Amino acid sequence: MALVTFETLPAETREVIVSAHPRPDFRRRILHAFRADPAHRPQSTFGNTKADAPDRCEDHYTRPNFVRIIEGSPWPE
Repeated sequence: MALVTFETLPAETREVIVSAHPRPDFRRRILHAFRADPAHRPQSTFGNTKADAPDRCEDHYTRPNFVRIIEGSPWPE
């Protein structure tokens, strides 16, 4: 199965997608939604324990940050 990424889509295709599905202020709104959902039960945000082990034990491991990925997305708003 081929992985479709931002980089593998031609610019024209990305423009068609964004025109058909505009996302005004998406980054701020999606992060607000993700924050609002577990606000009343923060213990449910406990992450993947498989990520905790290399984070603790591997000197050069850097855990991906989901918020930074969204904020740095190359997709236009």
